[in-house]
Parts: sequence; structure tokens; C-alpha cells
Amino acid sequence: MKNYVLVSILLTAIFLPLTSLAQNTQQSRIPNVYVDCNRCPVSYIRTNVDFVNYVRDQADADIYLRITDASTGSGSQFILDFRGISPFSTRRDTLVFESPNTATSDEERAELVRNIRIGLIPFITGTVAMESIDIVRNTIVDDSITEVPDDPWNQWIFEADLQTSFDMEDTEFNYEIESGFNAERITEKWKYDIRMEYEVDRTKIDLSSGTRKVNRDSWYANSFIGYSLRDHISIGLFTRANASKTQNILINLEASPAIEYSVFDYPEFQERRWVFQYRITPKYRNYDRTTVYLKDSEFLLQQVLSQELRFDQPWGRIDVGISATSYLHDLSLNSLEFDPSLSIRITRGLFVNLYGNYRIINDQISLPAEDITDTERLLGERQQATTYELRFSFGISYTFGSIYSNIVNPRF
Repeated sequence: MKNYVLVSILLTAIFLPLTSLAQNTQQSRIPNVYVDCNRCPVSYIRTNVDFVNYVRDQADADIYLRITDASTGSGSQFILDFRGISPFSTRRDTLVFESPNTATSDEERAELVRNIRIGLIPFITGTVAMESIDIVRNTIVDDSITEVPDDPWNQWIFEADLQTSFDMEDTEFNYEIESGFNAERITEKWKYDIRMEYEVDRTKIDLSSGTRKVNRDSWYANSFIGYSLRDHISIGLFTRANASKTQNILINLEASPAIEYSVFDYPEFQERRWVFQYRITPKYRNYDRTTVYLKDSEFLLQQVLSQELRFDQPWGRIDVGISATSYLHDLSLNSLEFDPSLSIRITRGLFVNLYGNYRIINDQISLPAEDITDTERLLGERQQATTYELRFSFGISYTFGSIYSNIVNPRF
């Protein structure tokens, strides 16, 4: 028993100073922060939140900060996820703030920086970084924080745009005019979205056979209304009207009742989502030219079953989308789309990015009956017949050198 007591005292005498030394080491240095954000003014953040060190690899970080944003209808919602990395800290906090559509980019980034400062305070408490911190109270009182604002627009947001461009050479002239209108309203239970766009795309080109005029005009009008039934289930109605010279469609009218099921809670969509959606779509089409099925117009019934599985984590992101479509009058008229992407951190400084899209196509019912000419094919005047589409990209990057990235130099 005496020997056991002596051993315990000896171990305590050895490891207690080491523990204190580790704690003192943590307290005597500035914490390292890794910022994971796809759409952030990183240089502005490093310049204005300068009481921590910024590292370019999360393996060197004491604090992992992930920033995501999503549309709220009236602006953008930013979610700041702070994670302390052991043994420095095991704390985890989340801050959420909203930036209205009326905010300028400068106002938005200033509010982002303010929230980053607030979120970092619990993590740097007890470290030398606190010596650089001061708290100043804003004497301007914002009544909107405590009072419900009077909104004459009832949460509706509108946007209109118009743009034009042209290219000219000796033997070719092209001009485009694009106009669009969006209206959106988002509440806890309801979501409304209306989008319209009209595009004029004309080209005049001199060929050996004479001057050729190409018309690729198109327009569409989409609307959506959705309602949240329960925590994991929503219903909605999609409507669409569109026309496209390239796709041989004079007018397409459709309405799609839809139901959606989310395996994970909807509030978790920034980090993980697994969503299944089923839509059934009655549609009417009127064609510019007689189709391969000898139709000038027709009424169709189409169904779509899709799913999306996505994880956004400190190790990277994986996203897998699958969509199956078929016409109910003939199930052989179908398509299947597989849309995976992967971005993963293999080890310190080494990242791998993959993207793919593969589509099996058996439903090109709007193709004109007559064969496409070589000129139409080269000029992209008409959609071409195909049984598949395949796209794939692969990238790898490796970064090495100093782990710190604190300094911002705006010269040149």
C-alpha cells in the first residue's frame, strides 16, 4: 500500500507540472484559426480580425471556423460554426445573422467581421490574444432589434435586370439581349418563387453559300409555391411556360405537383442533407417543326423522381444527385441523370476535387423529323440527337510552405 501511495505521488509530481506547462503554453501563444468559406472576403477578415493567427491548413488550427450562407428571400443568412480543436479546446459554438438585400457589400462584410469577433472571444479567453481585445458599446440603438418592423411589402422581394452584348468581325455579327424578373417570398411555412427570362440571341455570318442568319431566341416563366407540412415533409407546385427555337418548341406549358421528404432535419441542410422529391407533370407542347414522332402538338404526362445526398464537413464535401424521368404514356421514353461531386482533403495541403455528370437520354421527343444539316450542327441552330451526355473533371492541388497567412498586402 505504501508503495502504491509513493508511486501515485511520484506520477503526480511528474505530470502535474507537465499539464500546467501545456496549459501555460496554450495561454502564452496566439490561437491559430482556419477559415473555411467559399464566398467570404478572406483578406478583409484577416485585416480586421487581427488578434488571432490564420493558417492555410486546418491541421495546424486551434480553431476551425466554417462560414456558410443561404438565401432567405429578404437577403442572406450567414451561419458561423466555431469548433475548438483539442487539446486547445473542445468548445463548439454557432452564430447566425441575416444580411438584407438592401445592404451593400461593405455593410455585409462589416457585419460578418463583427460576428466573427464575437464568436472567437470564448475560444481565446485566457490566452494572450485577450490583450488585444477591447469592448466598445455601440451607442446607436437599433429599435428593429426589439420591435417587429412594419413591412409594407409583406416579405416579398423583387428584382429586375436587363443586359445586352454584341460581337462583330468582318464575316460575323452577333448580339444578345437578356431581360429577367424575379419575385420571392420566404416564411417559416411558405415559400414563393417566380422567375421570368427572355433572351434574344441572333447571329449573322457570311458563308461560302451566302449570308446565314441564326435565331437562338428563348424565354421561360417559372413559378413555385411550397408549404412545410412537418419537420421532414413538404409539398409544392411547380409551373413552367417556355419556348426555344433551338429545341424546336414554340410553346411548352406544364404544372407539377411535388412532394419532398428530408431524411435529416431541414435546419441541418448547411452541413448535411438527404432529400427525396417526386413530381408528376402534365404538359402541353406545340412544336415549331413536325417531330420525329410526327407530332405538331401534344399533351404529355411526365414523372420525375430525384434525390440529393450532400455532406459539408471539415474534411471536405460530397454531393450525389440522381434523377430519373419518364413519360407515362410510354415508359421507354425516359432519362437517367447521375451527378456526383467530391472535394476532399487527403492530408496536410493535399486536396482532390472530382466532378461528373452522366445522363442516359431516351426522351428527345421534340427533335424535328428532318435530318439536321452540317451547317445547323456547326452553328448550334438545332438540338442534336444523342443517347447520352458525359462530363467529367478531376483536379488535384498541393500547397506547402509557411503555415501562416496573416499578412495582407494590397499592392499591385
